Amino acid sequence: MARLFSDASASVSDPWLRRALELAEAGRGTASPNPPVGCVLVRDGAVVGEGFHERAGGPHAEVVALTAAGTRARGATAYVTLEPCTHHGRTGPCAPALAHAGVERVVVGTRDPNPSVSGGGVELLRAVGVAVEMAADPAPFQESLLEWTKFVTSGLPFVQVKTAVTLDGRPALARGVRASLTGQGARAITMLLRARSDAVMVGASTVAIDDPSLCVRAADESPAQRQPLRVVLARTEAPSADARMFHDGAGRVVILMPEEADADPELEVLADVVTYPIADGLRGALRAVAARGVVSLLVEAGPRLLSALWDESLVDELVLYHAGGVAGEQAPALFVGESQEDATSLRRPMRAMEAGVADGDAITVWRRRDNAP
Repeated sequence: MARLFSDASASVSDPWLRRALELAEAGRGTASPNPPVGCVLVRDGAVVGEGFHERAGGPHAEVVALTAAGTRARGATAYVTLEPCTHHGRTGPCAPALAHAGVERVVVGTRDPNPSVSGGGVELLRAVGVAVEMAADPAPFQESLLEWTKFVTSGLPFVQVKTAVTLDGRPALARGVRASLTGQGARAITMLLRARSDAVMVGASTVAIDDPSLCVRAADESPAQRQPLRVVLARTEAPSADARMFHDGAGRVVILMPEEADADPELEVLADVVTYPIADGLRGALRAVAARGVVSLLVEAGPRLLSALWDESLVDELVLYHAGGVAGEQAPALFVGESQEDATSLRRPMRAMEAGVADGDAITVWRRRDNAP
């Protein structure tokens, strides 16, 4: 999970592993549904090759580095953020490639979190005589893989929720009315969050009120080359076929609906309608998104969707924008879910991870305590 205001690699003491982690971040958002991985090959104290996994179906980080190094890889040490793979997928396995190239030593940031393959790469390398060492502190490397770890261990995407509130904790100035709360700095952060995500999801009510595009755009409004999948969750109401995201040419839209719901034939032409068992609730909806290869899901949530995700413990990370004004007691509340029974001690499932300032607005990042390294 890439940070917004700090650099996880700064805590890595080994300079070559630090460089590998920096490289891995270059593939965030493009390598999915594969994990972001970086690799550095060092021989006689100098880098002879380096690389990162740029896109699914393309060469893995180790192969990119080996290709750059050529014959200089023989006798080198490979520094790689994630345990080299041993399985054949769209590309060949990396652990045998390192051994075949004559790499003498491999330093691994963290083991593969996938329970079906964890340890396999390390064991294979050691079996053929390659020395393998593990990073003294795997936490920075595990943090970079939070989304992918959630995906491969649960079958669900990593859910990052973004919302804005006033100083008195209100997400809007009036119910059902679109309002601008934050400035251009917060907009830039939103573009970054979207660019890092595989998909961006909103509820149908947000489509009705805000008519968002959910696109990644530069400051001059030009569209980015890579756009996330756009998802509309239609649990109780379908979005209007006139919504601009269905007509802006920025890529297909997925509409998530319960199986029992009747899809509008016009919407089936404009978007991909995906259904899920209503009995499975939001978890079923998220599983349907994951089935389309979505590892990281950004949810730009209104109060109802945020509350529903929170009540089902499905929020992995919360990015909260704090705007520098107040809305008043008549403005809608941020949370409309279940109240906790204990009125004397607040349940605190989230912990603060980061805070920063963007164009006069404050931004805090909260993560589930069981996800925070």
